[in-house]
Amino acid sequence: MRHEALVSAVAALARSASGDLGPEQLLARLVDVTAEHLAGDGVGVMVNDGGLLRFVHGSRAAVERAERLQELMQEGPCHDSLLFEVEVVVDDLRDPVQTAWPEFVERALEAGFRSVVAVPLVSRGRVWGALDLYRREAGTWRTEELQWVRLLAHLAVSYVVMAADRDEARRARAELEHRSTHDALTGLPNRVLLFDRLEHALCAARRHRRAVAVLFVDLDRFKAVNDTFGHAAGDRVLATLATRMGAALRAQDTLARLAGDEFVVVCEDLPREEDGGAGEQVRAVVTRLRRALSRPVRLGELDLVVSASIGVAVTGDHVSADDLLADADSAMYRVKQQRGGDVALDPRATGPATGGPGAPRPARSARQLERQLAQALPHEQLRVHFQPITAPDGTVHAVEALLRWQHPRYGLLPAAEFVDLAVGSGLVVGIGRWVVERTCAQMARWRDELGARAPGTAYVNLTARELADPGLTSSLAAAVRAHGLQPQHLGLELLESSFIDPDVLPSLHEQQHRGHPLSVDDFGTGWSSLSRLVELPVRMAKIDKSLVAGIGHDPRRRALVEAVVTVADSLDLRVIAEGVETPEQARGAAEAGCHYLQGFHCGRPQPGEELTARWRG
Repeated sequence: MRHEALVSAVAALARSASGDLGPEQLLARLVDVTAEHLAGDGVGVMVNDGGLLRFVHGSRAAVERAERLQELMQEGPCHDSLLFEVEVVVDDLRDPVQTAWPEFVERALEAGFRSVVAVPLVSRGRVWGALDLYRREAGTWRTEELQWVRLLAHLAVSYVVMAADRDEARRARAELEHRSTHDALTGLPNRVLLFDRLEHALCAARRHRRAVAVLFVDLDRFKAVNDTFGHAAGDRVLATLATRMGAALRAQDTLARLAGDEFVVVCEDLPREEDGGAGEQVRAVVTRLRRALSRPVRLGELDLVVSASIGVAVTGDHVSADDLLADADSAMYRVKQQRGGDVALDPRATGPATGGPGAPRPARSARQLERQLAQALPHEQLRVHFQPITAPDGTVHAVEALLRWQHPRYGLLPAAEFVDLAVGSGLVVGIGRWVVERTCAQMARWRDELGARAPGTAYVNLTARELADPGLTSSLAAAVRAHGLQPQHLGLELLESSFIDPDVLPSLHEQQHRGHPLSVDDFGTGWSSLSRLVELPVRMAKIDKSLVAGIGHDPRRRALVEAVVTVADSLDLRVIAEGVETPEQARGAAEAGCHYLQGFHCGRPQPGEELTARWRG
């Protein structure tokens, strides 16, 4: 091979890498460049697919047959090159001393090849694949030739790694963008994407003189499902019903999860009322939705039937997205207040409604709750309850601080019913700092009143938004110092799904360095895997309650929990079994090796003074 040919080959490979090719497309280009510029009779490339060879590209049909044989048998020079990370050079395939793959040799000879060399593609301590060169004549592969092949292979795998990094970055960005606009549980559009699509639909409707309908769907008495069967069962019901509702809609309709058990449907491109047909089409959508919701959801051996109240609003002239959603929300709450499980139409948009034309708007809606939440802190409506985290013998190890809202009309609301509103409105940072201060104050009282019986750590839940707050470190330090505590007395807990935010990891490392214990909640049900724990400075990991629920009678869940504990032990982590509600679950979690337990069996969330009285007794 002449020097000019080598330069041409390198330049051709570089031009390909500067484009937008994926890793396997670059490897295919490597084959073409090598076949064009190196002396030889055929070139092929294989990739390492989880330890197995997989054929990517060959310069000619005979090469493809030889390569696919290696893929099928998982043996041959390419396999050995990949397995042992060495060059495999065979000057003569007829020489039994140089070969150890009789079936491959036979097929290669039938294809007309007498000589082969396989060069591993190695980078970052990983074998990405192998490049194979074939010749029809036997003969020694010269040192200069092998150096040229190594150079091309080295350049190619560098470009492949760059392409893989680029693809991974794109996937991460796409995942981040998707998570910012979609609900994590159901995969449906969230509030942000809902309003974007609704605004777009309204603009199109005004331009083409069409109508848009919004259906506000609220599941009836859904809190009882969570209270009776647990939140894992409630999540399964929500996900199941979301799938069924989506299947009942037209392709151009949008189904979104607004918050909790509230869903919104946007039906666009409807005929205006004066043209006839909008009401009929909306009624058809409502009928399909009610049919989908009426089918029982299987929970263990129980068939659970969930009803829903539906409010409908259809556009008039110059209506905004906020107003249209509020109208549908208001219509839904009218029927909810009367009896639930029915449908109401907003009177101003569609004529007579189930609640009557003069029915007042109810106080509670997502928008109204958001406005009321802004006043909850200054009006002293927020509360902090604490749930014990115990050792299997019942000894209290720590507590988790849980935010509650003592709503003047709807009673005590758990954080799940309003935390998304707090995040979306930006209130979560101020509320979070208040929770930290109250938690530190309670920890100080326990240490003074209970001494050695006081819990060692109180964990507060932080959202990704709070962890990215530049003032987090100073606010934590001020609260700890003001109450005479040490950083180890205040732990930080967050959901595993928060780790996709790039600003979270540096903040976690900083808080861990300052001495705050870190815990990850719902681990194993989010977007990453157990290997993710290696990168995270966490001390505690909670096993999701969906696994704990069946640990007493499901051998597979028991085996999975044991595997999690084994990995955690090797990483010097402590495992908390979450959602322990029965003695059977507590026993199963302890036998599986869980270090700590949390759930109603160990103690319900209570105000600090009630726990003090219990622990004193």
